[in-house]
Amino acid sequence: MLTELNIRNFAIIDQLQAEFGPGFNVLTGETGAGKSILVDALNLLLGSRASPEMIRTGQEEAAVEAFFDLEGIKNEKILSRFDLDPSGGLLVRRVVNRSGKSRAFLNGNSITLHMLEELSEEILNIYGQHEHQHFLNPQRHIDILDRSGGLLPLRQAYQEVYEKWLKAASELEALVAKERQRSDRLDLLAFQSREIARADLKPPQPGQPTEEEELISERARLIHAERLYTIAHQGVELIYGESGSVVERLKSTLHRLREGVKIDPSLGPLISSVESALFQAEDLASSLRAYREKIHFDPGRLEIIVSRLDEVTKLKKKYGPLLADVLTYKEKIDLERKNLEDLGEKIAELTKTAADLYARALSSARELSAHRKKVAGELSGKVEAELSTLGMKKVRFGIEVEADLSGETGQGQDCNPRLYHNGMDLAQFLISPNPGEELKALARIASGGELSRIMLALKRIFAEETLVKTLVFDEVDAGIGGGIAEVVGRKLKEISRQHQVFCITHLAQIASFANAHYKVSKRIHGGRTLVEVRHLQGKDREEEIARMLGGVKITEKTLDHAREMLKNAHKGEKP
Repeated sequence: MLTELNIRNFAIIDQLQAEFGPGFNVLTGETGAGKSILVDALNLLLGSRASPEMIRTGQEEAAVEAFFDLEGIKNEKILSRFDLDPSGGLLVRRVVNRSGKSRAFLNGNSITLHMLEELSEEILNIYGQHEHQHFLNPQRHIDILDRSGGLLPLRQAYQEVYEKWLKAASELEALVAKERQRSDRLDLLAFQSREIARADLKPPQPGQPTEEEELISERARLIHAERLYTIAHQGVELIYGESGSVVERLKSTLHRLREGVKIDPSLGPLISSVESALFQAEDLASSLRAYREKIHFDPGRLEIIVSRLDEVTKLKKKYGPLLADVLTYKEKIDLERKNLEDLGEKIAELTKTAADLYARALSSARELSAHRKKVAGELSGKVEAELSTLGMKKVRFGIEVEADLSGETGQGQDCNPRLYHNGMDLAQFLISPNPGEELKALARIASGGELSRIMLALKRIFAEETLVKTLVFDEVDAGIGGGIAEVVGRKLKEISRQHQVFCITHLAQIASFANAHYKVSKRIHGGRTLVEVRHLQGKDREEEIARMLGGVKITEKTLDHAREMLKNAHKGEKP
């Protein structure tokens, strides 16, 4: 139950605080007094889109705050979801700044907009003055029918199977499309695989040069063979030639040191060093000779290497950029080839799976449809009974539930209905306002006043089932007046026995039934327009009812009429 509403810097509201009680609360006031602003503020708390235009001129942010008494809330899921104590209270706050961004808070803790929407749906519902337009849309009728008949769990069970069938059907369609292109794709993959296989690429080994790196080195040696031969040959000659070579000089040095050691033994270590250098020089000369012997110019081998490198380069450009990528690509396409070769088997398996899921979805849709037709009859009777109490005694109301046979569906079975996310049915509300006339679509013949009363009848029926404790009716009395307005007032009063009801109205007949009456008005202060909400009692309430009855000039006769109306509306109630 909404017990307190605080609004700051919202639209033309500077600072507003209002306290509310249980039962039937009515808000009245002149057209343009700001009643709709209060509804806009509540909608903001429900999670509606925030906008900088909501902020009062000259201010940086607007805030709406509401306190709810949770006593009597029976929705265990929502209580557990937000860790709420049903014996305590709930403070919801939303702040909008000039950037258009907003923040939401629950009992002082920040929450997401999605969480706010989830929470607000469970504690407060607003039925706007234009909501009857929803009843003109047949696409909404199926939702109303399912909700009123408690069919949402059954519909959810259908939707789970339906979604699985859609997924399987989509996958099957993709595989069939692949199958159509299978032959061309297989030819391409086979060509690419053979092209890479023919190259017989050697897989790179960790720490070892790749085949390409070895070929590049060998190509360099072949191209520069003459220069390399000259370098090796000259090295041999310098180290081990016939005269003036390094070896001869080392031998001569060794001979002299051996003579000197006889005189000075300290020369002994030098002899060992020269001997070691001599051995190394001989080994080096031997290695250079071997390298020189291997060097030769081979135009045929060079041509082979150049051709091989060209082949590797082309493969890298097509499937690389690295040699390892080429080999990885071959593994990938070989796997795809295998999968494509197995495609026929997969299509057969998925066809069976999709057919089984479709059969289950169709069976579930038919079960749901059967329940809907039963509920449609029950709901039609309830609505007619409610409409009778609202002054529409001769009106017949019906709900048409028909399967959509407009198109082929499923596995090509023409006789089967089309399946939708919500089942196989199309639902439509029908009405016959006058005796002897056939039922016709609600959208085609219902007047504004009839729509308002039909909506109120449905809300009256739903109110018995909904767990939401606070209901706001924003001028749902549009298009009615006189005796019917009094009936609507009594109906709202009935609803208020189970729920806290707020009604924004211009009709005195409805306002007179309220447990609490609030007047919304505007005044000018300091050159600025301000909105006030005042709880009316006693004489003030009588004057407001009289104003609603008689216009600008209130006479004693009008006041007497107002007092009589209030007296009759509350006859039998305890003071």
